[in-house]
Amino acid sequence: MNVRWSEQALAEFADAAAYVAREFGRQTALKMRAGINEAILSIIQFPQIGKVCFSDEEISIDFRELVVRLNSVIYVIHEEEIYIVSIWSNRRDRSKLYAILKNDVKQNNKQ
Repeated sequence: MNVRWSEQALAEFADAAAYVAREFGRQTALKMRAGINEAILSIIQFPQIGKVCFSDEEISIDFRELVVRLNSVIYVIHEEEIYIVSIWSNRRDRSKLYAILKNDVKQNNKQ
């Protein structure tokens, strides 16, 4: 399966790594990045591994979530592609995540 990242997810991944490096050190940031990368490899092997965290029934999309310590990889399976929507810090307000996912559905539906 191919993996494609949203700009949002790339920015969140970079921001999370920078924050962890600044607050907890470079080694901890490297471990965090490695954990997320390992989770994505697991998703590639077993796309259904993440639980459904949000569904848009109108356009039949299930957003899946795989928790990696204090972060979650939020993704969508579309045919032979895994689309990484967000690298979400689980310390953040969950209602903001759902707003981002709804917005992503609307934007992708327009394309």
